[in-house]
Amino acid sequence: MCGLAGIISKNTSSSQTLTSMLNSIKHRGPDDWGQYNNKKSGVYLGSRRLSIIDLSKKGKMPMFNEKKDIVVCQNGEIYNYMELKEKLTSLGHVFRSNSDTEVIVHGYEQWGIGIFKKLRGMFAAAIYDLSKDKVILARDRIGIKPLYYLTHNDSFYFSSEVKSFKKISGFSFKDNLNYDNINLLLGYMFLPKSDETIIGGVKKLLPGHLLEIRSGKIKKTKAYWKLEGADKDITFEKAVNKLDRLLSETVKSHLMSDVPLGVLLSGGLDSSLLTAYTKKLTDSKVVTFNAKFDHKFDESKYAREVAKYLDTKHEEVFIDTSDINKNIERYASTFDDLTTFDGGVITTKILCEKIKAKGITVLLLGEGADEILGGYSWFGLSQLPFSLLPASAQASFYYYAISRNITYKPSLFYGNWIKEYKQMHDKDVFRNVSRTELNIQLPNHLLMKVDKSSMAASVEARVPYLDHKVVEFVHKLPRSYKLKGRFFNGSSVNEKYILRKVAQRYLPQDIVYRKKRGFMIPMLDVLNADLNKVKDYVFSTDSISQRLIPKQKLQNLFVRDGGEIENMQKEYLLWRLFLLEVWRNTYAK
Repeated sequence: MCGLAGIISKNTSSSQTLTSMLNSIKHRGPDDWGQYNNKKSGVYLGSRRLSIIDLSKKGKMPMFNEKKDIVVCQNGEIYNYMELKEKLTSLGHVFRSNSDTEVIVHGYEQWGIGIFKKLRGMFAAAIYDLSKDKVILARDRIGIKPLYYLTHNDSFYFSSEVKSFKKISGFSFKDNLNYDNINLLLGYMFLPKSDETIIGGVKKLLPGHLLEIRSGKIKKTKAYWKLEGADKDITFEKAVNKLDRLLSETVKSHLMSDVPLGVLLSGGLDSSLLTAYTKKLTDSKVVTFNAKFDHKFDESKYAREVAKYLDTKHEEVFIDTSDINKNIERYASTFDDLTTFDGGVITTKILCEKIKAKGITVLLLGEGADEILGGYSWFGLSQLPFSLLPASAQASFYYYAISRNITYKPSLFYGNWIKEYKQMHDKDVFRNVSRTELNIQLPNHLLMKVDKSSMAASVEARVPYLDHKVVEFVHKLPRSYKLKGRFFNGSSVNEKYILRKVAQRYLPQDIVYRKKRGFMIPMLDVLNADLNKVKDYVFSTDSISQRLIPKQKLQNLFVRDGGEIENMQKEYLLWRLFLLEVWRNTYAK
């Protein structure tokens, strides 16, 4: 696991600029660093290393083949690297390390860009092919790892985080804000664009895509993976058995590590099952962690129950919401390109800092199960009477459910979301919603929350439910295997039905069939900890808030005189504005 950065430019100062870019993302790889400079071709590649597999100097990046005409930097983990290494060795390739990155080097020699179809893992990678004078950028299928790029003054830059671009001479975040995208960000809570940011000119490489730069010229991005198909023939019993085997195999591969590993245990179904698999597949005692909050939605008792049942070494980390307000400026840089307003970026960073201090470097999370298996209320759109509605009406209900706000320019966002939803084009509404989650919400919101917050603390977060083999298998299953009966049923738990059947083999009934309780950072508690501070930011002389919203409406956000729903929507919008202003004034300046 690392951070990478690179420059393609004839600028004579590129080597120094790249060094500064790499230093700005040291948190992603504090253990080592390396840089490749080719002044003749104008290609500069670099890496910050968080040592996970092969802790020796042989795992250092950039990594080369024998002839040194292939150069590779990578951020992530390739879970099937031993299998690929064995195959490549049989084909005559000679390996000098036990690093997973080296299979990309020799894999590219053997199969060209076809290597990316063979990789099973999370990654963002850069390859420089000297013989063809081309750089290839690649991102994993689901978008677990980020990769940004920018063209500025005839030079091309790329990095794992946009904060690297602050080191580019003459480029300013504050002077290049994209207000159309900021509007979308405020309306959704995350930016629903997989190839853009709120910083003009700064792009994101799409998940499952390659970008080629040949002789300094950018070519069109190319997809190497697409989610499709349906399996109507498999019986439910066979599907349960296959999902069990697939998850067990996937968790086993995600446990590979030369450094200590733990599990983030919320007490819900997804993380509890991950913990159970980890216990089954390891000889040592499983280490689990949970965040504890001093408010009514705290669910740490459920995590304690699971930890006791599975006999884990369990630790709780208390998070003080008032302290978040007090130190909000400290967390602004963690949000990086501010693709999401999810307060979980802050709480997960705090948690990971505590976990890192305990000596744990790798953490397994249950992220992704809800999106592929139907764990959210909006998957109920696949049932009567909602399934009979036109796609535009379904998209409108869907938008409100995820945005939690219809007070901020709703007409703009309804139209945008309807367009995005229709592009998923599947007659099966459940599969359509799931595909939308995978293509839009996960890579731009939830996975960025996980990546930014964990890497800020130099912790590698792994998400086994989003292994592409698991995603492909679940996506093809009939809806009834994932959502049994009625979703909107207060008396029983019907969502993620097949996963619960798998979990019955490892966990007690009360854990398996506990009703899902959505959790977010207690935003009102954070805001109320110092409301004057919030007002100072929102009403500052040159605030973005006042540029986008009339002053009277802004003042009304601080007045709690409406019903529960209205007050909640004010709370959500105020949190977004507060975080936006903090980010702009302390990080993007």
